[in-house]
Amino acid sequence: MKVLLKNYLWKIWLQAAQDNNARLASLVEAAKAATLLDLGCDDGVVALERVKDKITNPLIYGLDVSPQKVRLARKRGIKATVANLEHPFPFANNTFDLLTANQIIEHLVNVDGFLKEVHRVLKPGGYLILSTENLSSWHNIVALLFGWQAFSQHISLVRNVGNPLRPFGYGKSKPQGMHVRIFTPRGLREMLEIYRLVVERTFAAGYYPFPPPVSGLFSVVDRVHAAFIGVKARKTANV
Repeated sequence: MKVLLKNYLWKIWLQAAQDNNARLASLVEAAKAATLLDLGCDDGVVALERVKDKITNPLIYGLDVSPQKVRLARKRGIKATVANLEHPFPFANNTFDLLTANQIIEHLVNVDGFLKEVHRVLKPGGYLILSTENLSSWHNIVALLFGWQAFSQHISLVRNVGNPLRPFGYGKSKPQGMHVRIFTPRGLREMLEIYRLVVERTFAAGYYPFPPPVSGLFSVVDRVHAAFIGVKARKTANV
């Protein structure tokens, strides 16, 4: 029974993650040309898919901690660089029209430094689209009521501890694979405001334990308790 439940949770997590990717991509603004930085670009596949129907001539840069993933991204035409996102980005001020960061911020300890760099490298009028897991989702709240660790949080590099129903473990994980900063919608919005990033849109995806299409409807009606949360925030022209 436990195995079946974990398999079901894994399945709906994947569906929610795909829905989240689609909602993030829907906020990319149509343009004839734009310079984009994908933070945590992985192998570049998602970054390319995200802009293919929106930006006619995109110039895509990427940062990722994995040298192997960066090599794959470069083969796809992305100007990717190996970098730790908690350190200063290797770009000049006011470089990018758009920054994307999908499921990245929860892995960082120095969120303040990250958002300061996001603001610095965005052009005035440029925008950030960012998504992350939601600490105030119902599945995290229920886990805490049972005295378990939240599903979205990891506390051991050795094995999964504190939540017997987490559908995938983080045994012998590298530190960059851990979730260390988990946000609520309000917390995420207020962090962005500190660094003068004006939130224009919010979105959410997934609503456990429901599968699509019910979860899609609920995540629109009740974003506060959805599985994933995201924002579109702009660096205003006067800052």
